[in-house]
Parts: sequence; C-alpha cells; structure tokens
Amino acid sequence: MLTSRTTSVIVGLLLLASFVLSAYYGINSVSAKPDKEFYLFTTEIAGVDEEKLKLPGDGFSIPTLVVNKGDNVTIHFYNVDPNVAELHSFTIDSPYSMDVSIAGGESKVVSFIADHEGIFQYYCKYHLPVMVGQLVIIS
Repeated sequence: MLTSRTTSVIVGLLLLASFVLSAYYGINSVSAKPDKEFYLFTTEIAGVDEEKLKLPGDGFSIPTLVVNKGDNVTIHFYNVDPNVAELHSFTIDSPYSMDVSIAGGESKVVSFIADHEGIFQYYCKYHLPVMVGQLVIIS
C-alpha cells in the first residue's frame, strides 16, 4: 500500500517528467496556433436582373472573415451553382497570392497561416466588381 508521501513523490515526478518532455519536444498547448475554419459558399443575390444592370448577381456567403495573426486558416470553398459551366474563384492577391477556380457543384479547400496583419480583399475573378469580401487579420 502506498503512503501519502510516496503518492506525492510519484505525482511530483510525473509532473516533472511531463514538463521536461514538453520542453524537450516542444509540446506546449499554450503555444499551439489556433485553427480558424470557414465554410464559404457562392450565392445568388435575389432579384438582380443581370441583363438590365449589366452586372452579375453573385456573392459570397460570408462577406468578412476575421482571424488573428498567427492563426492557421482553412477555408472550405463551395460553388453551389448547379450549372457546371459557371466558374467561381476564391482569389486573394499578395501577400497571400491564392487563386482557386472551381466549376459549378465543386469544392476546394485552401489553407494558410495568417502571418500578415491588415485587411485583404478576396474576390471572384469571374464576377467582379460585385463578388468580393474581406479577410481581416488582427493582432
């Protein structure tokens, strides 16, 4: 049978061992980068007469994505248009330089580390100037 002193020594040694292993292997839950995950869909703006306005009636389901600097960001991008010929893109210029095009009914996943603070426009290169959004990276 273990005495309370023996139990205290064992617990102390286990805590010390976990601390040493964490320091040695870099395992530290406090320093782990948070993950931000978004599901971004293409949308049609109801009531837009594209012929009359000479503008597409397309948009993104989330107009503003907000993350913290250092976050691991994953965006699941879905083109929900049933027309396979209807292309959409998720495009961000420098410093992230992403350009993903997908046909109707398709989806793609993009991931990156939000390592630059600021406001960055994302857009569909096929449906400018209306299909735009903002990526906001704060400290």
